[in-house]
Amino acid sequence: MPESHPSGNGSATSAFTILDEPIDYARPLRVIIVGTGFGGLAAAYHVKKHTENVEFVLYEKNEDVGGTWYENRYPGVACDVPAHVYQFTFEENTQWSKFYADGPEILQYLRDVASKIGVKNQIKFKHEVTKAEWDESSGQWSVTIRDLESDSTLTDTAHVVISATGSLNNRRDPEIEGKEKFKGKIVHTASWDLEPAGESWKGRRVAVIGYGSSATQVVPALQPYVSTIDSYVRGKTWIFQPFIPVDQYPDGKTGNHVFSEEELRDFLTKDKYKEFRFNLEDACNTFYPLTLDGSAFQTEARAGLEQAMKARLASRPDIAENLIPDFPVSCRRLTPGLGYLEALTAPNSQFIPAEIKRMTEDGIETVDGTHRSYDVVIAATGFDTSFKPRFPILGQGGVNLQDLWSDYPQTYLGLCQDRFPNWFQVGGPNTGIAVGLLIPMLEKEAEYAAGCIRKIQYQRIKSMAVKKQAVQAFQTYVDAYFPRTIFTKNCPSWYKNGKPDGRVMGLWPGSTLHHLRALEQPRYEDYEYTYIGSDQSDDPGNLLRWLGNGITVAEVEAKPGTRAWYYPRV
Repeated sequence: MPESHPSGNGSATSAFTILDEPIDYARPLRVIIVGTGFGGLAAAYHVKKHTENVEFVLYEKNEDVGGTWYENRYPGVACDVPAHVYQFTFEENTQWSKFYADGPEILQYLRDVASKIGVKNQIKFKHEVTKAEWDESSGQWSVTIRDLESDSTLTDTAHVVISATGSLNNRRDPEIEGKEKFKGKIVHTASWDLEPAGESWKGRRVAVIGYGSSATQVVPALQPYVSTIDSYVRGKTWIFQPFIPVDQYPDGKTGNHVFSEEELRDFLTKDKYKEFRFNLEDACNTFYPLTLDGSAFQTEARAGLEQAMKARLASRPDIAENLIPDFPVSCRRLTPGLGYLEALTAPNSQFIPAEIKRMTEDGIETVDGTHRSYDVVIAATGFDTSFKPRFPILGQGGVNLQDLWSDYPQTYLGLCQDRFPNWFQVGGPNTGIAVGLLIPMLEKEAEYAAGCIRKIQYQRIKSMAVKKQAVQAFQTYVDAYFPRTIFTKNCPSWYKNGKPDGRVMGLWPGSTLHHLRALEQPRYEDYEYTYIGSDQSDDPGNLLRWLGNGITVAEVEAKPGTRAWYYPRV
């Protein structure tokens, strides 16, 4: 005979009380999203589309959307990823004017996205977040914001915060002795306040400090107009011609194809556009082997790029000797650098590999004692990519994320941090990509955060914090993964916050497709939870209070045709 157990039905001994709500009632939540670049808009889209009964607001320190594409307005600013795959899957533009789009066109795309997905009214522009603090008793974040227009401070609260502040928005100014003495104009590419390239630059003597993506764009943009342009280059970098196969366009492999009116009309036919984008997406996801140390792909790419750079610099072998790296291809960010090598060899251009000693009233002196005079000095010196937050973020027990990430950020899948409940990141540490597609990754991170919000709502969760053990496990994976790649080689890169031998904090440990699969099925068991009402009783039955009162919203609303949702009508 099987052993019998009392059911307990009708017993009054348990302190557990039924939650008198339908099981699928979406508990009202408030969400704060910080930033309105690609990551912030992806978060807003997924919160709006995939959750219900959620009030959300986006805080943006600038006066418009766009993030880094709003802030970077220097001449020649463009994306080094083909435009048709540097856009959202949920809001497509078929009418990109060029294969590699200019910055203003990308900014306009993001403005259009904000309007089309209907979140413009949820954005508070010129509002800069200055502090965030977790309140354990209420299970909410208290967020301090400075209204930049009125110079006043306000406080907002939210059950969930999604940080989408990005990594390329905190500019790194050059530290040069005597910089304050220079009587000309010093401008960083990320805070451009001079004229666009054109006739107004005639007669100017210009210096450009740096050799990353912004330098390789601003130099060829200004070189045809200025009196002289000198490039101060202290390191080496790979410059490649576009390598994405676009065989149908005569200039597709040698330059930036400009789409004709006829080609743009063809893209209005969705089938043709979809096929073009699908094939381009597929092609962009074939380059992962380039990142593996010792791979045949890496060997071939290195030989090919070295040959191509030497050919383009045939008239200036001294530049080739100083610029062509001894480290693997893609160890630092690759850039098409369209026209850059040609601009370096132009008659009005100088390539200066010497280190800068100091700035004077009218120019720059290098360590070899040479002094050169300038009207404008352009700092193309990049950004602080340490991921250290620019404002205090205080989690459980008052621990500050600024302190935790002061040397190196350790996270769970780049999405969240232990002791910081209900806090998610889009575009956080270890979520970038060197060769592959970034935007699908940002979308997947936003989708993941929206899924956590739904879980918090429906399962009556007060706080959801990733376990320290899970953070340590991901860090163990990261530390084991990157030595297999070319990224740990001795090269300075924003992936390592500019340090040649630093730890890789900017990149996902794998391919774009690997990242999408990793986030496809969330491991909710990697989190710790507290539940609404769990402080009222020690009865473990409280963990299932979200089962509610035995019915669903459809039964409460009693609308015809809503109570057979499990059966497809068509």
